[in-house]
Amino acid sequence: MLIYKCDGTAEGVSCCLYDSFVNKRVPEAVYSGSFQPSFDTEVVNIATDKAIAERVRRGIAKCGGIWLYSELFLPLRSYDGLRESVTFSVARRCLEERRSVVTDYTDANVLYHRDLCEKIRKEVHRIHGFLRFSECVGGLYAHFEPDNDIVDLVAPHFAERFPSEKFIIHDTKRNLLAVYDGKSLKTVVNDYPVTVYLSTEEENFRKLWKTYFSSVNIESRKNEKLQNNYLPRRYRKNMTEFE
Repeated sequence: MLIYKCDGTAEGVSCCLYDSFVNKRVPEAVYSGSFQPSFDTEVVNIATDKAIAERVRRGIAKCGGIWLYSELFLPLRSYDGLRESVTFSVARRCLEERRSVVTDYTDANVLYHRDLCEKIRKEVHRIHGFLRFSECVGGLYAHFEPDNDIVDLVAPHFAERFPSEKFIIHDTKRNLLAVYDGKSLKTVVNDYPVTVYLSTEEENFRKLWKTYFSSVNIESRKNEKLQNNYLPRRYRKNMTEFE
């Protein structure tokens, strides 16, 4: 049994695709993290080469445009353990057949791929409504702990919504920062603790928001099951009204 081991990035999986076609071999699975191999497993470590990855990117674009490339590698943002294997399988089929196969739901891998994409998009949509900003010295700050690696997918919505504001959106689980200076947006990996200095008015804003949240609640019509469906509990520790 053959298994590819890569860094888990789009470039890394692209290099796995390249090796598969060049050496005419198809792995049983592709992983980036730890896994338990069996006795008959051959593990091949695939190094990431940006030049090779670019060749694969151009090849995928010929099968369905640059949109297809983004769609194929979207599941790599997931926390799912099969994300690399599923992405590899669907992308390899696209290259082999020289067309987009992402809507062929008769293929189990394509169906799994679609489900991962939908989970990521659903979380992005939720975070657009769940994210809470605090007024700080120099701008706005918001922190959250998403299941998927989506901070750079979430941030453009707020850059468009607050075009003249400076803000930082902090993914505390992965220690990633989306930084907007009022003109451009970039994502950076943060290696140090983030210190936030709240403005003098922030506590008043929080009290006002909590008062509003409590006042619109109708106790006699309280439905916790429905609320949990629309607002999962795992997001609440980062939301002002639930502190």
